[in-house]
Amino acid sequence: MDYIRKIAEEEIWDAGRVELWDFSRANWNQDSRIEAVATVAGICYGKPPKDAKKLVERLWTESGGLPSSAFEFIRDGRTPGIDGSLRNDPELSTYEDDPEASEEDLAREHKTNIATFRVKVPIFIARQMMRHRQFSYQELSRRYTDDKRVPLGFWSPKEDAAQEQLFQLAYTLEERVYKLLLSSGVRAEIARSVLGTGLYTEFWMMGDRKAWGNYFALRLDQHTQVEHREVAQAMRDLLEEHQPEFAIQTP
Repeated sequence: MDYIRKIAEEEIWDAGRVELWDFSRANWNQDSRIEAVATVAGICYGKPPKDAKKLVERLWTESGGLPSSAFEFIRDGRTPGIDGSLRNDPELSTYEDDPEASEEDLAREHKTNIATFRVKVPIFIARQMMRHRQFSYQELSRRYTDDKRVPLGFWSPKEDAAQEQLFQLAYTLEERVYKLLLSSGVRAEIARSVLGTGLYTEFWMMGDRKAWGNYFALRLDQHTQVEHREVAQAMRDLLEEHQPEFAIQTP
């Protein structure tokens, strides 16, 4: 990729992962916007698009000219204001706003105000994270991908070996029934209903300083579920190390 890049990542549990990404050049030109939107939207299908421009054009057409969720990760320029995407900060500068601004200036403003993660966690944690409505999200879809493209993975607790075996037994049954349904002709969007919330999912999460400040204040609190707190701590650690200009201020 020419404009969007992964900065760092941290593994959690057995198969979880938190990745910090740099979208600071997503609004540098039209090509960068296409790359950003296609990168975000590609997670739905479990693989990068073969033709980024064609995917973005299709998303634009399907949304009836209104930005779909993947467009929230950029400032589009064709429809100014909050409906023109990047709903977290519609005032963020772009090359249209200030043609004389350098790429470095625009990138610095973005890094100071916006942070973007790609996260792999079990669904029960993902749903807690998505209760925070100040963020933009885009998630892997089991409607558009199957277990061959994105293998099924399940979270289980490690504190007790006997309990872990029970979890694994339940997950084995889920996976067998899921594959049986697919092989019998059931549509993937229906077959996925038998998969529980211990299944790993992946999603993008973008927010401004206010959104992240509120998130960390709540999810690093000792009353938060331990597993969710571990995710929040991993995210904050990556920001403090690799995006210090973001300057998160939390209790």
